[in-house]
Amino acid sequence: MFGKLMKYEMKSLSKGLIPLYGAILAVALINSIMWSVSGNGPTSTTSTISGLSQLTAMLVYFGLCVAIAVVTFLVVIQRFYKGLLGQEGYLMFTLPVPTWQLTLSKLVGATIMTILSGIVGILSVIILGSVGLNWGAFLRGLGQLLANWDLDMTFICIELFLLGVVGTASMVTDIYIAMALGHLSSKHRVAMSFVWFIVIQTALSFLTGLIGIVLGNIPAFTLFITNFFIISPIIGTHSMLWFSILVCLVETLIFYFGTTWVLKNKLNLE
Repeated sequence: MFGKLMKYEMKSLSKGLIPLYGAILAVALINSIMWSVSGNGPTSTTSTISGLSQLTAMLVYFGLCVAIAVVTFLVVIQRFYKGLLGQEGYLMFTLPVPTWQLTLSKLVGATIMTILSGIVGILSVIILGSVGLNWGAFLRGLGQLLANWDLDMTFICIELFLLGVVGTASMVTDIYIAMALGHLSSKHRVAMSFVWFIVIQTALSFLTGLIGIVLGNIPAFTLFITNFFIISPIIGTHSMLWFSILVCLVETLIFYFGTTWVLKNKLNLE
């Protein structure tokens, strides 16, 4: 049943985002072609018409970059609100599916589409950056990089990817728990969701700062961390990445199970 939930969720999320992905990549490609045709890249002196065309294309591109971030954020919120807190919630909670699966399907779908939005943004920048690129030098540099590639670099890339995934999931669950708590109010539920989000972020910032202050005032801990990075920067990098992954994972689990508990025990759709 979870597979069917994911299929429905991904279909609903993709409906509004996939066309936007295609648009931003197409506009990036058009900009790249226009700059290439102009002869000297984006800083070349062109005719007034050509310059205006390039300026217009760039404005459209930057507009789409903003749109893809805003629309992704809004779609993530809308799918959770409509699917579990709005009218669709009446249907979803009658399905023979545990609440944790309903929440998980929203979380997984939102995380995938948010990461995909980031990848599309990076691809569009790469397309724009390919204007006037010395491909021979680029390929030689890439070959040298791959020749020097070692196991540590592989692990660092894997760790960065995992950090991106759990960091995105953490951000999504922050929003979910705030919306779930805000919906417990009898009125002004949207405003209360916003208030809860601010409260949660403030509490997290305060807790992080407090832990930093406490640890920073422990000379033995500070000396240990400093020597750790000096003696073995690679191990220190791995350790910091895994620590960040662990923190994001714990935050995700707390907010995920908190959201699930609220939806299962306290939610009132009336």
